[in-house]
Amino acid sequence: MDAARKSRQELLANFTASFATGTIASSFANPVDTLKCRWQVSTGPSSRSLRSFAFEIVSKEGVWRGLWRPGLTSNQMAMGLAIGFRNGLYPTIRDTLWCLEGALWPSAPGAAAAKVGPSAMFFSGLLAGMLGYFCASPLLLVKTQMQAEAGRIGADGRYETGVRAGQPPSYRSGRQAISAVATAGASDGRGVSGALHALWRGAGVIVGRGATLSASQLAAYDSVKTNLKRRGAIGDGPALHCVASLVAAGCCTTCSMPMDVVLTVYQSAHSLGGERMEKYGRSGPMACARTMLRESGPLVFMRGWVPAFLRLAPTSVFSFALYEQLRKLVGIGFLD
Repeated sequence: MDAARKSRQELLANFTASFATGTIASSFANPVDTLKCRWQVSTGPSSRSLRSFAFEIVSKEGVWRGLWRPGLTSNQMAMGLAIGFRNGLYPTIRDTLWCLEGALWPSAPGAAAAKVGPSAMFFSGLLAGMLGYFCASPLLLVKTQMQAEAGRIGADGRYETGVRAGQPPSYRSGRQAISAVATAGASDGRGVSGALHALWRGAGVIVGRGATLSASQLAAYDSVKTNLKRRGAIGDGPALHCVASLVAAGCCTTCSMPMDVVLTVYQSAHSLGGERMEKYGRSGPMACARTMLRESGPLVFMRGWVPAFLRLAPTSVFSFALYEQLRKLVGIGFLD
């Protein structure tokens, strides 16, 4: 088997392992993801705690209807694509940069190393994350809208709880949501370009957040794993994967939170309508961020850090452990 064919097969195997990782991990993480979205757009008293907010949802709506089901299918497909491209392409981009570095600067410090440094790892994660989250943007858009407006639906077909209480649901399913968003975009007279613009509304923030999350998470994971292995502290196995993924979770939560908050508020404003649409949804994500900063101060961009980390830490540990085992299962071994 020639080297090019082997490389293509490894790339396909890694993408398959990565897509499966994203789909499975998002299935378990969806309740916390929904809680984070609903908390970020909630309009209750500012003194209310996240814990009491979560208990209120569960007591009125149940875990499945209030937290687990909203946006589940869209989230699974979105994260399958995002992580499929992100993790799937990361080793290829990283190793390509290592080859280029050795060819262009053979006498540079570290050129003889078996692997690139943290900055190149960060850049590799950035490129892979940009592509993955760009492809997943329409699904993440409708996922966010469906989670933000979630609530208990009464016999009259209207929400009885949640921020859209008294109004009917915007969408019945993820597929119908994609169709409705595209149709609404095309109806303004711009046809296909209008539909695409509507589907990728806020994609700049989605891609920016996803690329930042991917770069910080993958670089932290790869760096910690590489250094601990190099020093002989922990062998390559589940324990090392757990330690590296926890460090990665803390790094990417902090780096991605500002864009995550702006994204949730901006995208949900279009489905929630009313005053929120006028304040946050009319003029783009940057205008939304300025309004939030003016009204609530800089700490608003860290609102939801705790649920985001609580979602990301176990998800990070589980997804990297699953990803490593799936890589081993498809015959390409642990990430090296």
